[in-house]
Amino acid sequence: MLVEMNPSGGLFQFAFQLGRALAQRGHDVELVTGPRPELSSDDPHFRVSAVLPTWHASEGAGDARIKRSVRRIGRAIRYHLAWLAVIRRIAVVRPDVVQFAGGRFPVDGLAMAWLARRRHRPLLVNVAHAPVPFNEQRATGDIFKRNGLLDRALDLGYRSLDAVMVLGAQTEADMRAARPQVRQIHVIPHGDEGVFLDGPPSGAGDTEPVVLFFGTMQAYKGLDVLLDAFRTVRQECPGARLVIAGAPSGDTDLAELRRSADEIGGVEIRAGYVPLPEVAELFQAARVVAAPYRYANASGVVELSRTFARPVVASAVGDLPAVVEDGVTGLVVPPGDPAAVAEALLRLLADAPLAERMGEAGRARSVERASWATVAARVEDVYGRSLDPRGEPIASPTAAA
Repeated sequence: MLVEMNPSGGLFQFAFQLGRALAQRGHDVELVTGPRPELSSDDPHFRVSAVLPTWHASEGAGDARIKRSVRRIGRAIRYHLAWLAVIRRIAVVRPDVVQFAGGRFPVDGLAMAWLARRRHRPLLVNVAHAPVPFNEQRATGDIFKRNGLLDRALDLGYRSLDAVMVLGAQTEADMRAARPQVRQIHVIPHGDEGVFLDGPPSGAGDTEPVVLFFGTMQAYKGLDVLLDAFRTVRQECPGARLVIAGAPSGDTDLAELRRSADEIGGVEIRAGYVPLPEVAELFQAARVVAAPYRYANASGVVELSRTFARPVVASAVGDLPAVVEDGVTGLVVPPGDPAAVAEALLRLLADAPLAERMGEAGRARSVERASWATVAARVEDVYGRSLDPRGEPIASPTAAA
């Protein structure tokens, strides 16, 4: 059983593709999530069960601050009820393995710890996409969500699990620094984003000089750095365009973002969650994808870029330099450096054949090293290794997940 509270977005897409790949390896898999999931399964061995009273993360992102504050109270209640639903589901289905996706709130850690103390419990594992949860605050500039209760609850939850998986060596180091009592930490690859493909992608060299920023608009992703850089890009390459596509976070000043875009020129802002059918169009219209993050662990956007054979200009943060090979599949720049971002973008916008070669190299590496078949095999190995110390048989290809 895979548990993903959000029924849309990158974490849900990760869980869906992993669940489908595990089913193709012979497992019976259920993905438990919230209402109206954006992907459905026609595989009899892989079910998507919309049984949790959660919500789509992009819902209400543009609401007024007061309305958002009131909504948070209702969502907090629904989130706790979702955990009760997960616990009931586990009791009814009795899966061999239950896999969660990180932790953001005290209830996440407490619920995982409670489940770990039940008799005859399943194997409990977690894919920790972010060792310390993000909770960006525009007023203070803080990126991480830290307080005593949250830290203690997540420490308890993570160390109660049989295994924790992360998506890169730097994220493993971050997890060990943040949660030194966690026992087993395993590194697995992210996996491609083939769910968005309906055929071979076009070449990056066939496009106009378009830069794409994709994903939730949050300050830690360096949008201000990108806009400063694009001001220089427009001076050197007046025909260049920048497309910013994604849902604004609750603390994004969208009006100010639009004012900056209008002043620079050539900037198109598509504010709102991008439906799956529109993702391919955005990536195939771009020559280069920008990921000028100030902080990151792994990045689904980078995997999307590799899937669509697009080179990436990425900051040297987290595990991004291990995925974006500088000079091979993209260009890596120092974080928070608009001049370096501008130079890298101009290099790829001015040289379509170079952009195409880098994009194709990224796609080839994704196929070779990050197919979902590869990821599922690694995850299955983690399950097996975690079961063995408990004196239980290694999971067989027919075991439930």
